[in-house]
Amino acid sequence: GSEVTRVAREVGSEGKLGGQADVRGLAGVWKDLGDNVNSMASNLTTQVRNIAAVTTAVATGDLTKKITVDVKGEILELKNTVNTMVDQLSSFADEVTRVAREVGMEGKLGGQGVVKGVSGTWKDLTDNVNFMASNLTDQVRGIAKVVTAVANGDLKRKLFLEAKGEIAELAETINNMIDTLATFADQVTTVAREVGVEGKLGGQANVPGAAGTWRDLTDNVNRLAANLTTQLRAIADVATAVTKGDLTRSIQVEAQGEVAFVKDNINEMIRNLRDTTLRNEEQDWLKTNLAKFTRMLQGQRDFLTVGKLILSELAPLVSAQQGAFYMMNKSNGESELKLLASYAYQEGNGAKDRFKIGQSLVGQAALEKRRILVTDVPNNYAKVSSGLGEFLPANIVLLPILFEGEVKAVMELSSVERFSPTHQAFLDQLTEIIGIVLNTIEASTRTENLLKQSQSLAVELQKTNLELAEKARSNLAKDQFLAMLSHELRTPLTPVLASALALESEPELPKDIHESLQMIRRNVELEARLIDDLLDLTRIDRGKVQLNFEVVDAHTLLQNALDICQAEIDRKHLARSLKLGAQKVHMQADPARLQQIFWNLINNAVKFTPRNGQIIIATSNDSDGQLRVEIADTGLGIEAETLPKIFDAFEQGGRTQLGGLGLGLAISKTLVEAHKGTITAQSAGRNKGSTFTLVFPTCAKAEARIAPAISASMSERQSMRILLVEDHEDTNRSLTNLLRRRGYHVQSALNFQSALDLIAKDQFDVLISDLALPDGSGIELMRTLGSERPVLGIALTGFGMESDIHKSQEAGFRHHLVKPIDLNKLDLLLQEGAATTMQ
Repeated sequence: GSEVTRVAREVGSEGKLGGQADVRGLAGVWKDLGDNVNSMASNLTTQVRNIAAVTTAVATGDLTKKITVDVKGEILELKNTVNTMVDQLSSFADEVTRVAREVGMEGKLGGQGVVKGVSGTWKDLTDNVNFMASNLTDQVRGIAKVVTAVANGDLKRKLFLEAKGEIAELAETINNMIDTLATFADQVTTVAREVGVEGKLGGQANVPGAAGTWRDLTDNVNRLAANLTTQLRAIADVATAVTKGDLTRSIQVEAQGEVAFVKDNINEMIRNLRDTTLRNEEQDWLKTNLAKFTRMLQGQRDFLTVGKLILSELAPLVSAQQGAFYMMNKSNGESELKLLASYAYQEGNGAKDRFKIGQSLVGQAALEKRRILVTDVPNNYAKVSSGLGEFLPANIVLLPILFEGEVKAVMELSSVERFSPTHQAFLDQLTEIIGIVLNTIEASTRTENLLKQSQSLAVELQKTNLELAEKARSNLAKDQFLAMLSHELRTPLTPVLASALALESEPELPKDIHESLQMIRRNVELEARLIDDLLDLTRIDRGKVQLNFEVVDAHTLLQNALDICQAEIDRKHLARSLKLGAQKVHMQADPARLQQIFWNLINNAVKFTPRNGQIIIATSNDSDGQLRVEIADTGLGIEAETLPKIFDAFEQGGRTQLGGLGLGLAISKTLVEAHKGTITAQSAGRNKGSTFTLVFPTCAKAEARIAPAISASMSERQSMRILLVEDHEDTNRSLTNLLRRRGYHVQSALNFQSALDLIAKDQFDVLISDLALPDGSGIELMRTLGSERPVLGIALTGFGMESDIHKSQEAGFRHHLVKPIDLNKLDLLLQEGAATTMQ
């Protein structure tokens, strides 16, 4: 009984589970009673401990445990209640964890916890969690909308939230940030618009309350605007000054990067503009004063007046304080420089008024024929005096005045300042003008003396003046005259050339006659080319010179050109040296044009070399096998400043006194370049001679000439009916006979009406007609004949201008041949026409 009571007390009152009653020695009912008490205690211990284990797990956060003990009755209900509670707690924990994870970690707003079957505190707890999540969602979404609007540039949105504590502080901070950003954006936009669009410089952004990065950003924008304003105003200020002609300014503002690049470029531009303006002003000064002296000296007839006039005008112009003009006098075969006129001249101090050639600097300048400049003047030498005292010059310049290489006078100037390069260049060019004036006065004086000696020349002079006046009036019709002259000069050459070609083809002619015919043909062709160049200046100026290339021997053409000039070489007693050292001498060239180039250069060398001078002609091959031809002389030479433009049209290198149009070298350069060659000129200066060098590509020697690929048979030629219309009887007769000898059926007419009569009687396949006929024109004749049936038209004329060719082609002429006519070329054109007709 005591064991049962103990077990009951321990389990029921003291909560000590696991106790058992000691029933040793009991039997029967007592033993069964003891066993039942122990069984009940054991079952209760197992059940309570299982429930305790589950509730302990729940208390520690483990919601995976369940009560698994087998029970009945109220213990079973307790088991089920506890297990249901565990399920609901697990569901609540999962939902709260999910909502917390989505909102707090994954950023998924709007989530709500759903716990089915809960009530009471658990339901209130679930509702509180959902309310908290809902409030947080609304606040974060409100903030996100405003921040998104700010990010998209919308600074008008504000954050309106029902919030407290830190959320409310955050909302106020965001709204303040938006206000600051709006002010900053408005101010920066205003500055950017004023500076970048409206061009209003000097604007500054004002953002009250900005701090930190925003303050730095505002300061940077203001600094940018201020720098840009300073730089642009500096550039504008200098540009305005340059526009008004002030080239002394430069941009001094500090700048970097591209602005510095622009600044440096503008400053460099101003410097270049200043230098260019200075050079232009110097050139304008030089040209203006040269023109002034030219006008001033024009018409002067007295040496003394010219000398005084030159010194009185020249001295103040070049800042000279003293000057002297010494005239060259020749008597008894001796030359002497004598003082003619002076400016502030002071006798004494060794001053002289006469000098022999080579005596003192005055005579030395005449001997060397070049300017002498003295820069370090010694003391007590050539003092310049005035009423107040005396002073030494800084420069003395002695200028020989030449005409055609002959000294006419020497001019001496001294100045307390140094003669500038512009002054020196001006003086050099002025001496040329003075030389011409002195020579003109000298010539005029000689003329007047001759007129005084013989009044009989008055009638001849009057006649000459009348002729000159008539020539001046005739210049009004110069173009028409030149065109007609071209026609009249070319037309007589046609029968000569045609006859020479025809006779050359005769095999039985003696060799000397055959060579004479070749010489006639060669010179006729050369004369035709010269006429073409001299009378058709427009075509030469545009470089539209037709070339007929073939393989030629350059040595042969060089010898031909030299032979033409030989008479003049002999007349001037010039020494001639010919050194044909080139081995490769064949080249692709137009023979007449190449000979013209050689003739131009040799002729110039002869023209500009005084009597008893020397001409040297040499050929060689360079390392590339090109032909090199050098034509040198000991003549007048070319000054350094003239050398670069010696090949310009109408440029004579200061040697106009020897005549000519100044076209020869320009034409030669054009022709040389057309032959893929080069031409250069060298000279050591005036009276030092010159050397012209030609370089041409060479080629292999030509084989025997092959007959043209297109060749009409004799029967085809005879079938061609040709109408030849030419008013020049010799040309008409020679061409008719030569064409008939070559097998063509030819009828000829001397005028327009005769041609119409022949057209009315017969039909023709070819019309060869002059364009200028006595009673009509070849243009009208071609239109008349071409309107009836297809006709091969060949214009035969002395007019070779582009407008003439265009008119003939418009009328229907297929070919335009300029006299003198190359009969072989005409025959080839007719053969082509015959072959085309037969096809």
